[in-house]
Amino acid sequence: MEPKAYRIHRDILCIDLKSFYASVECVRRGLDPFSTPLIVADESRGSGSIVLAVSPYLKQRGLPSRLRLYELPDDIEGLIVAPPRMRDYLKVSRDIVDVYLDTVAPEDLHVYSIDEAFLDLTPYRSYYRRSPWVLAEEILDEIRRRSGVPAACGIGENLLLSKLALDLKSKHRAEGIAEMRYEDVPQDLWPLQPLREMWGIGARLERRLNQLNLYRVGDVAAFDRSKLRRHFGIIGDELYFHAHGIDQSIISEPLPTGPSQRSVGVGQTLFSDHEPPEIFTVLLEMVDEVAERLRFLRREARTVHLHIGYSAAYGGGFSRQSSLAWPTDSEQSLMDSILGLFERFYEGLPIRRVSVRATNLARRRPFEQLSLFERSRRREQSLMRTISSLRERFGRKSVMRLSSYLEGTAYDRAELVGGHRG
Repeated sequence: MEPKAYRIHRDILCIDLKSFYASVECVRRGLDPFSTPLIVADESRGSGSIVLAVSPYLKQRGLPSRLRLYELPDDIEGLIVAPPRMRDYLKVSRDIVDVYLDTVAPEDLHVYSIDEAFLDLTPYRSYYRRSPWVLAEEILDEIRRRSGVPAACGIGENLLLSKLALDLKSKHRAEGIAEMRYEDVPQDLWPLQPLREMWGIGARLERRLNQLNLYRVGDVAAFDRSKLRRHFGIIGDELYFHAHGIDQSIISEPLPTGPSQRSVGVGQTLFSDHEPPEIFTVLLEMVDEVAERLRFLRREARTVHLHIGYSAAYGGGFSRQSSLAWPTDSEQSLMDSILGLFERFYEGLPIRRVSVRATNLARRRPFEQLSLFERSRRREQSLMRTISSLRERFGRKSVMRLSSYLEGTAYDRAELVGGHRG
């Protein structure tokens, strides 16, 4: 069947808050984000601290969005270094979500991240009787009026096209708005290279596509769909359709094949080098957090991933995954698999970066199938779900493991938001 047969035609907005953290900091100071040299970074962590955001002014000067303090040019006159205030950013983000909800109902809004959201205007065509472009202008003006934060918007006939219009076109236009339709795909999308510039394609997937002599999005669109499926499984189908600008996702409808969130994870750059046994406490805390988030989402994981990055003095590290015998949200099962990966691949070097992720998620099972020789984990699950409810009501510090009171562990991090002081 031709790709055209899979097209849907909706009115989708993808709105991005420009250099969100930096713009909020400029507004707090009564400064114009487009003429102020400001970055958001925690100087107290040293010159290796990551710059979380740079103002639109610095972006226009060619400064990348992500770098470390020591990588900043020396010729930035009047540079302002603002410490991150994550709670403030979350509050501003919530206020801006209220702007979206003045236009669409909650079921037609998908908040993709703290600074990006999708709005489906399709159900409101007869109500507003205005074009998506005019509505986008009104929403961006209202965001600017209420928060002072500049925004950009992509308009498309599906979620993918609206996101591509934002990333490839609107961010480079003075009015901050651009549109992409199916007929624009050959001209605006197919020449795109390298492939990692395409939404949803990372460096690893790009390398695998390059091995098939696919270097532009147009190469993927022209490739045999059955071969893509053979090489990449269900992702191959997604790649094929995305290369044609096709995405059948609808915000108000849950995905028929499972949850819209494909993974749950947590990562951290440690304040100092860690080795066993103290690294096991960090891993246990991360597994606790991943399991708690799985329970909140009513999901269980079939696969766990462990990433270890060694100290800069040595470099390198490893990223490995392990399949579980059955889907689970159990700390013990997840931790057993993580420790198994650690013992197999750890090279005995100081560790500075750790990440734990659960993927291949499934809806929580209504019952548990037990073997003759296995003890039920119901008591453990009941206990951990009770702990989760206590933390949700009274905060993370209300119930903690004894090991978490050690210096630099979860007790210290419980007051952090997004890894930073609020």
